[in-house]
Amino acid sequence: MLRSIRLSQALPVLLTLALLVPAVAGAKEESKIQIPLLGSGGGGKGKGKGPRANVRTHLQGTKVDLQLKVVGVSPNTEYVLLCKEDESATESAELVRFTTRSNGKANVTQNLAKTDDVNAPEDPRGKFLVLADAADPAVEVLSGWLYGDPADDPAKTKVKEQTALAADVTSAPSGGVHARYRMLPNGNGSLSLDMRGVPAGDYEAFVGGLMVATLTPNSGGNAKAHFQTKPIKGKSGKAKPHKKKADLSFDPRRKLVELKLSDGTPMFAGPMIAQIEGLNACTETSAASPLTGPSGSGTAALEVESDCETAFDVMVMDVLAGSYDLYVDGSLVGTFAVADDGAGTGSGGLRFDPTPDDVAEGLLDFPVGTGSLVKVFSAGANPAVDAPVLSGTLM
Repeated sequence: MLRSIRLSQALPVLLTLALLVPAVAGAKEESKIQIPLLGSGGGGKGKGKGPRANVRTHLQGTKVDLQLKVVGVSPNTEYVLLCKEDESATESAELVRFTTRSNGKANVTQNLAKTDDVNAPEDPRGKFLVLADAADPAVEVLSGWLYGDPADDPAKTKVKEQTALAADVTSAPSGGVHARYRMLPNGNGSLSLDMRGVPAGDYEAFVGGLMVATLTPNSGGNAKAHFQTKPIKGKSGKAKPHKKKADLSFDPRRKLVELKLSDGTPMFAGPMIAQIEGLNACTETSAASPLTGPSGSGTAALEVESDCETAFDVMVMDVLAGSYDLYVDGSLVGTFAVADDGAGTGSGGLRFDPTPDDVAEGLLDFPVGTGSLVKVFSAGANPAVDAPVLSGTLM
């Protein structure tokens, strides 16, 4: 499965930070982005100048939609919209597949929400989108960055990204902080950090590790820092400790935003990207199914992780010490050992993840989901004739 690298190798960590505690009640997590897709030769910028397309994403609550409008391409032809880590990437993930009408146009809307037991939906933000011929995806027709670096924005890009920063679990401050980033089609951008009902003190605001402002909330615990690319009007001397304005001379997109007290105590933090349930933010869940047999017991579980990936975990207990083969839907997917606990039996198992981050995890590169048949055999057994030690069906 394609994972984000260009947007930041540390993004899974940032997403975890944002999920340490629930978002502030009433916080509005929303992402609305609109970009044109352009041809490699710069075509598609005007009417009648070849293929052109427009992509809109609206991510908010249960609405996880991508809308694609295409004009001037081949009629009655199947195309795919792919997302890649960068322009030179050889791997891609498919977002939309469609067939143009007889006039070479198409208008399709794709729900990006999670659709199966294992694969998380692809978050297109921070990715390079490519419109390609479905018969030969190497034939790229149009392309463009969606919420990539500002320097890579196609002309007339429009962005609205709004998120709530998570309160630190140790300092557990009251109140909340909302972060909002906007980019208008004319190229003017802005970032606002809005503090409401937070504890008293002197705060330092960081974006991607860079300190960008200092704030002292008023008696109500409120303060606001506003940054914009358009020159700031008015005299800087009128700035108040709880209300600051400055130039947006840094890139906040997908960066970690932090609010700390002046003594370094962390208070609020989160990435400048809306947290959308089922897309880039998930409530951790585990659905375990029993494995049964003549002796011993076990479980097989599909576990949704905070980054919306689904891990597959198998554990056996009270079985004879030795080596065991794990089969899923008739295919051997791994072998594991059960150590003797001193009584001739023991426990052991395997865990598979789409992007393993532990040496004990295996790569989840095989199909598994609700209804899959899981069987554990003694190592080297012939599944066609030998009985499994334990077996069960994922529910």
